[in-house]
Amino acid sequence: MPSILIVDDDKAQLTILQRILQREGYDVETVEDSKSALEKIKEQMFDIVISDMWMSSRFDGRDLLREIKKIDPGLPVLIITAFAELNDAVNLVAHEGAFYYLEKPIQIDVLKREVGRALQTRGALTEGEPDSDDTSPDIEVDYIVGESEKMQQLFKNMARVIHRGVKQVLITGETGSGKSLVARALHEYGNRKDKPFVSINCGAIAETLIESELFGHEKGAFTDAIQQKKGIFEVADTGTLFLDEIGDISVQTQSTLLHVLEKHEIRRIGGSENIKVDVCVIAATNKNLVEAVKDGTFRSDLYFRLNVIPLHLPPLRERVEDIPILVNYLIQKFSDEYVDAEPKQVSQRAMSALCRYDWPGNVRQLENYLHRIYVLSENASIDLDELPPEILDTSLPSTDFEIDIPESGVALDEIIKEYVCAALAKTNGTQTKAAELLGISRRQLQHRMQSYGLQSQDFREGE
Repeated sequence: MPSILIVDDDKAQLTILQRILQREGYDVETVEDSKSALEKIKEQMFDIVISDMWMSSRFDGRDLLREIKKIDPGLPVLIITAFAELNDAVNLVAHEGAFYYLEKPIQIDVLKREVGRALQTRGALTEGEPDSDDTSPDIEVDYIVGESEKMQQLFKNMARVIHRGVKQVLITGETGSGKSLVARALHEYGNRKDKPFVSINCGAIAETLIESELFGHEKGAFTDAIQQKKGIFEVADTGTLFLDEIGDISVQTQSTLLHVLEKHEIRRIGGSENIKVDVCVIAATNKNLVEAVKDGTFRSDLYFRLNVIPLHLPPLRERVEDIPILVNYLIQKFSDEYVDAEPKQVSQRAMSALCRYDWPGNVRQLENYLHRIYVLSENASIDLDELPPEILDTSLPSTDFEIDIPESGVALDEIIKEYVCAALAKTNGTQTKAAELLGISRRQLQHRMQSYGLQSQDFREGE
């Protein structure tokens, strides 16, 4: 059951909102100030936060939003605002990561719609229905590899998009993180898999040609238009269009694209006829579009139109636990490709070095390095001496640990439990800080605590 936290110092409004959302089947908790809300968010998981923008406390909804984004950047926050504060609320959405705003007096249908939309992006709800195995099956894509928590959440969100046939998706992530692979998977596993999949890199096409590429042109529309040409929207009709590096298109082209997404029709350059198109549009970017909206290089209305369902690919440095899995997958891939070569494996020392490196080029960089090493290496085992210098320069962090294992042995699970308890004691039971000390996510810490029967309050002073 999706969980919602409502923050408002107006008790009457707090009660009304709670009752409305509870009748919709949500688990709803309420608090009357931002500081109490922050404590709750640190101690338990919520799928969405609804907060009044202005409260009597100095620590208001604006401050709460900023603190939430530090703790859980993906947690949707809806801001309740009066008309006089509307401009401030819009700025919070465009510039500081608020999901949307609810204008007072709150309309029930708008509340339900925006809560449902926010929960879809969180992966807690699909088209207003409870999250379940029947409505949101997981998927397994053999060319997208990862077992980390962040990748598993990505797979779940992809499954929801595929199951519901969502027609507008925005994929974000650094260069080389695999955005095009996700776009391809959304098409191949979706209900348009037998229809065209058309991809275009918006950043690789000259500005003078981009609209012709997207929407086509009629004969004689400009000097070099010697014949009629269909744009990729027409070519992709009934199928999927992947707009890679969408953040690189001009504001003028953005305006035309927005019209197409809203009206589902295009007009060729030099033409007079509107042509209906049915296209699933998947956009991707390595840019921060929120910042682009802020500095005026990306239209806010196009951003909101594209950002119906956001999917984020984490950089490789944020999912280090996936590196050995990726390395083994890629080595097997090269082994299958070069059948005449002796099969190879990566030594433990080399694997450790690969895991310590930051990988600024992400999965693409890792694949290119391993490909080169696999082809050039004459040894069955890839060791440290075959790794590039920049990887070898990554030294191990210093440590004062001295580990002495007794002759009788020791249970590894007990050692982990001791460290979990020590981290919780050191942080006075604050899970977020304890997880940071242990180098794991808060969800992973909560899983450990549950398996050991530990509670945060057991580690708080005076309790």
